[in-house]
Amino acid sequence: MFWSTRPFVRILLYLVTGILLGYYLPVSTLVASSLLIIGLISLVLLYVVKLIRNRRVHKWQWMQGLLIGFTLALTGLLLITLRMNTSSKVAVGETKSYWAEVVNDPIETQLSVKMLLSVRPIKVEGDLADPVQLIAFLAKDMKSQALKYGDRFLFQAKIGVPNEPMNPGEFNYKKYLALNGIHYSVFINGNQWQYIDNSSQNIFKKLAGQLRNYLLQSLQENGLGGRDYAVAAAILLGYDNLMDTDLEQDFVNAGAMHILCVSGLHVGVIFLVFNLLLGFLRRNRFQRIIKALLLLLLVWSYAMLTGLSPSVQRAAVMISIFIFGNALERRGNAFNTLAASAFLLLLFNPLLIFNVGFQLSYSAVLGILTFHRPIYLLMYFKNKMADKIWSITVLSFAAQLGTFPLAAHYFHFFPTYFWLTNLFVFPLSFLIIAAGMLFIAVSWLPLLPMLIGTVLSGFIYLLNQLVGFVKYLPFHGMNDLYFPWFKVLFVYAIILLLFFMFSMKKVRLLLPVLGIFVLLLTFQSIHKYNILKQNRMVVYSIKKHSAYDFINGREHLLLLDSVLIKEQENLDYSLTNSRVMWGLDHQQALLDVPNTSNNAGLYFDVDFAAFGDLKIAIVDGSEKYYAGKFEKMKLDVVFVKGKKSLQIKKLQTLFNVNEVILDASVPIWKSRKIEREVKENGFSCYNVRKKGAYIVELQDIK
Repeated sequence: MFWSTRPFVRILLYLVTGILLGYYLPVSTLVASSLLIIGLISLVLLYVVKLIRNRRVHKWQWMQGLLIGFTLALTGLLLITLRMNTSSKVAVGETKSYWAEVVNDPIETQLSVKMLLSVRPIKVEGDLADPVQLIAFLAKDMKSQALKYGDRFLFQAKIGVPNEPMNPGEFNYKKYLALNGIHYSVFINGNQWQYIDNSSQNIFKKLAGQLRNYLLQSLQENGLGGRDYAVAAAILLGYDNLMDTDLEQDFVNAGAMHILCVSGLHVGVIFLVFNLLLGFLRRNRFQRIIKALLLLLLVWSYAMLTGLSPSVQRAAVMISIFIFGNALERRGNAFNTLAASAFLLLLFNPLLIFNVGFQLSYSAVLGILTFHRPIYLLMYFKNKMADKIWSITVLSFAAQLGTFPLAAHYFHFFPTYFWLTNLFVFPLSFLIIAAGMLFIAVSWLPLLPMLIGTVLSGFIYLLNQLVGFVKYLPFHGMNDLYFPWFKVLFVYAIILLLFFMFSMKKVRLLLPVLGIFVLLLTFQSIHKYNILKQNRMVVYSIKKHSAYDFINGREHLLLLDSVLIKEQENLDYSLTNSRVMWGLDHQQALLDVPNTSNNAGLYFDVDFAAFGDLKIAIVDGSEKYYAGKFEKMKLDVVFVKGKKSLQIKKLQTLFNVNEVILDASVPIWKSRKIEREVKENGFSCYNVRKKGAYIVELQDIK
């Protein structure tokens, strides 16, 4: 009965299985194609046999289901193989000429303008090669700031590949880009490119971008500014580039980050409003089809306007299926509709399965569909207000049950007051979206936009104050949650088993729950034991900076240069995952200040350090020591930092050392000189700028 009303759930599971197999066990396009052809031929032969031996059809049902599932899995295998093997190639590290077109809205950063380009190398004969997409950073000036979607220009530069993660656990930006079909990057100076023209091939995307820019400007001109404007742009138009880190963190603390992502709530408001306005088109089948087409046009126009993020795609496809069902007077199953929307999106782009937004969007909706009604029915309120409060609270819990393990894995945080803040955030967000839609509709009129913009600004101000207040509450969040993938799967298994145990009253399910719980406790105990026993030294690779970490159990001291210690966002990007994995807190100190009293067991006086059996010198090329004044010092390692020139021969007259570590603050010219001199003098050199973080496990030192 379950599968008969939800066929797309089974179909989706087969397709996802094939996609995952193709990603983690890659095969050639030829192999994937051959396997799919074999599957299709087998399926056709089975149907031929069934037609011939019609009286024994029931005996072949199991084989038919198996072959259909096998064929769907092979379809997923072929789709992911084609997506991963169709990337065009360009010459890396060579200065060549290219024809480029801007294929997204450029984003201004502090020093550059970032954009996605479709690039065609210009051959010697003047012909154009196949296009390839890459991330480009143009030096920030008036010329690059004026670029927009659809602009075309010529440039001459060296194309490179994004760097691998340079620190343990660091976010893999190269992998993230590859999952979006981007394998190259380039930096272009102002004198390396020349504007040609604007000739966008996608007129709909171009018009959507122009309309979005017009509406952003209208918001600014009609009562919204600062943080209110940034939140309005994110909620209404999916433009989140204006959000500062502190404002984003306020929404994270409140468990309201989903409000900033254009999703089902936004698309749903569009549908409800226009479905009501077009309610007169329902007398016959022809009118219902006209209504459906108009609703589809409006829904997908808004989806295009907001940038077609995975959550918007999911919502738009789901509502499109619902609209088709209404037009044909057919009622569908919500789980089947959800699975059908995911199936369609993955057919077009199988790599979406690895997109965090895609995963969180579907897990949230799946949590709501699974848990909301059963939990809601546990309590009954006659009072309508109490019933609404209970419904919103249950909705928040259901969504969290669906997303918590994934969110903890990716973001290491759980907002403890989500259930309270969402009581206010949901109604406020509905008012903001409704007022925003009205603002978009009348933005071209006089006076009205200012009036509605003022009201909208008031709603957003209340929302910002509400989410900003949460951080002052005690225990407003659980930080530094360590959730590897096995833990994610185990927690989901426990949630589902407990749900089925209570809803279906099957006490025997308690046994597997306890078994999984014991496994979780075992893995957690092993992890805690490893943290208590850890004893390591790390020289991190953070571009142009010095960062040394000395770790002893749960205690550690992170020594930073005077600039990096103020750049918390830069630190978090590089070190958060490793800090959570190793169970460390935020103990930081300046490299230029002696530190001899700390729980990590480190003795540090700026120029020298002792950590366990390790003896370390930290040099920057300055003339602090002179040979002959003291006996040659025996050291395990020398850290080299800074831009000042350093002579290795002079270093050898001071220290008896076998290894030199160049930290990431050492410029390229200096590192090349030192590496050459070290090689000539017969001892080893490790450059963290090129090789990544230098890690020493002290128990390995003899």
